[in-house]
Amino acid sequence: MKKLALLLLLLLPLPAGAAWNEDNLARIPRDKQEFSFVVVGDTQGPNSKFPRVLPSILEEEGLLFVFNLGDLVNYATEEEYQDTFFRHVRDLTLPFLTCASNHDHFRSKDAANYSRLFGAPHYYLFSVGRACFIVLDNGQDWSLNEAQFTWLESALEKARPFTWRFVMMHRPLQDPRPNRKKPHDMSGSPKNVERLNRLFDDYGVTMVFTGHIHSYYSGKWGDTPYIITGGGGGGLYDKGTPASFHHYIRVDIGPEQLTYKVVKPAGL
Repeated sequence: MKKLALLLLLLLPLPAGAAWNEDNLARIPRDKQEFSFVVVGDTQGPNSKFPRVLPSILEEEGLLFVFNLGDLVNYATEEEYQDTFFRHVRDLTLPFLTCASNHDHFRSKDAANYSRLFGAPHYYLFSVGRACFIVLDNGQDWSLNEAQFTWLESALEKARPFTWRFVMMHRPLQDPRPNRKKPHDMSGSPKNVERLNRLFDDYGVTMVFTGHIHSYYSGKWGDTPYIITGGGGGGLYDKGTPASFHHYIRVDIGPEQLTYKVVKPAGL
């Protein structure tokens, strides 16, 4: 019975023409000089609170788009993407963008199902008004390869004229929690950490948004500010600490400044 249900699911039309990110990007007005967007991360899991986080996001006024920092699902199966992610967002009028994560690469080095549903390559650039957004795939060490670094340097150069330069990626460069025996970051590739941080500093990145740690943290890596927002619905980390709560980040870009607001949905 399960096999039949999965077969029927696979026969359904793929959401948004099997190029979810491209289709959603096409719906974002690019000439807005003042606008707002939401960043949320780590919404995965059959018991995820994402269905309770999402209504709060949709109640936000004046949003141009939502960006999900990855871990949409646990095991990157076709059935899981359809059942635990797309069924919540496929009918939204609000553009909803994503980046690839470690869970998207689960049992597939090239993140085959993510590529088929969301598009490839997994790294891309877009701009709105005076803001430029650089999206990376650092879900696994191998996904941040030389081709992506070459592309990143070109993207950062293109972003120079913009007032605001944002980087969106799943794994943080460093885990801000002290004395972690198994850090949740990129510490397995110290050369890549150093290289990314140097590029972010040299090109004056405004903010790096990451997920992966299911909590909220902020600070600086070198000269570059970061926000870790992994409270989008998956099981929380660091329980009993102020960092552990379900949330998302609202970003407002005004005439002369931008602001970040951490939002905890009511009842969570």
